[in-house]
Amino acid sequence: MRLAPILPVVALLALSSTAAVAGPELSRQVSAGAERGVERFGGIYEGGGISAASDAVRGCYKSLKRSAAGRLAECAALDIVSASVDQQAVHGLGVSPYEFFSGTGPEGRILAGIKTVGLSAKEKATFDRALEATMASAASEFIAE
Repeated sequence: MRLAPILPVVALLALSSTAAVAGPELSRQVSAGAERGVERFGGIYEGGGISAASDAVRGCYKSLKRSAAGRLAECAALDIVSASVDQQAVHGLGVSPYEFFSGTGPEGRILAGIKTVGLSAKEKATFDRALEATMASAASEFIAE
């Protein structure tokens, strides 16, 4: 499955323009979480399609706790990949978009998750950069396949 549409969606993650760095540990947590989210998507989507993906995204965000940046990154990655695959189906197959993943839905959920987890502005900047880098890497891996 090609996930080339991830690249434009990754632009959603450029939400912060600050250059502050919250630390390499946060970056590692975010990268590991994002990788888990990307990996989870395949099994979820194969088992139940885009509807199952939306259920998984909802459940993931509901499970967030304070100071859980890695878990937030997992939720965000799952959300971004799901939205990208939905857009790919809309454009490639001509199906109607799945409302949950349309518009600013993923961005709004990620921002709400950032508040839930309690990231400072500095941590948010690090989160955004690490998530964007991991998602761009994941997209290039899928494109290469």
